[in-house]
Amino acid sequence: MFDTDRGSADITLCIFPHLREFIAIDARKNRSGGPAVLSLSISNILGEEFYTGVERDFSKLLRRHDIGFLELMGIPQQVEAVVRANLLKRIIAELGILPAEDSKNPGGTVGVLFFAGTLLSFEVGQLREATRELFGKKLSPVTLEQLNDQLINLMEKEQKTVSDTSQQDLAGLISGKSGPYVTLWESRGK
Repeated sequence: MFDTDRGSADITLCIFPHLREFIAIDARKNRSGGPAVLSLSISNILGEEFYTGVERDFSKLLRRHDIGFLELMGIPQQVEAVVRANLLKRIIAELGILPAEDSKNPGGTVGVLFFAGTLLSFEVGQLREATRELFGKKLSPVTLEQLNDQLINLMEKEQKTVSDTSQQDLAGLISGKSGPYVTLWESRGK
């Protein structure tokens, strides 16, 4: 369901982990009005329909009659898959794409870009070059510029939120309000 080859994705989601908004690039050729860049709110996605779907699917996981101890140990990964699938269904519905009820295909391929780490530290020129490389053949120059403007805005908000969170963690450590420890530095190794 998630396409790792972002260049060929029909829909690309630009996720900012600390923000309540994200961008959907709908580059489907058959989209009414042509390809578009859409700003979406988490509030619109995480409504009653999302929670009901997650609860229904989670209940099916837990209440299987053939479940054994080994399968029970895999429930956290299965719950993650349930949340991801229901989230994608809601995003697709928010974009106005209505796949057949029995279909697991949302109507095309979906790519996801998480704006964190290295991607979040792109300079404006690097970002413009990257978006031109990824979407230049699918989006008009005006739409590509709109995408860049929205990405730059959200990247700045994400960077500020990350910085504020780090400062709050450090202040909590110094004041003793954050518990026994805080991660100040983390090595991801290679």
